[in-house]
Amino acid sequence: MTMAVAGLVLAGVSAYAQIKQGEATKKAMYNQAEHKKLEGRVESVKAKQQGIQVLKATNQALASVNAVAYSGGLEPNIGTPQDIGTFGILNPGMNDFLTSKDNEFLAISSANAQAEDLRFAGRQAKKQGYIGALSTMGSAMISYGTIGSAPAGTTTGTQTASSYPGMKTGYQAGTYNRYYGYTDNSGLGVG
Repeated sequence: MTMAVAGLVLAGVSAYAQIKQGEATKKAMYNQAEHKKLEGRVESVKAKQQGIQVLKATNQALASVNAVAYSGGLEPNIGTPQDIGTFGILNPGMNDFLTSKDNEFLAISSANAQAEDLRFAGRQAKKQGYIGALSTMGSAMISYGTIGSAPAGTTTGTQTASSYPGMKTGYQAGTYNRYYGYTDNSGLGVG
């Protein structure tokens, strides 16, 4: 096996490894994306539980206001007990509950956005693996084509008629002569 063929084989192995690395990175990113989505759902459930706790605490506080009003001989649905229940307990409780609902939504949407970013990064990593493999193989093919040839810009010492535009060679008087310059219609060198 020549060095040129060995270089091509090694480049092929390297290109294959780059493709596999890109695919593995994509798979890892997709797994992280699924994990992020699950984390978002967990956070959403936590926010929902907080909302439920807020509603329970609000209900318990309203019941306490009603019980105190009854025990004091007041009507709990009118006047001060109602104001305490509405403005001191119910409004803040509802605000807290609505905040927990917003947190629930934000946890899901944030996790989905992060998951999509991770999936995009995975797709990009896979593309980068293919691009790297293509670049490696292209470089190897160029190297293979140049192994054993003369360096660019050098001459081998043997110049032909094609080396000089308009130059022709031929026999004259039994000896080989090279005509320099341009030729006329008869093929003889001029000037």
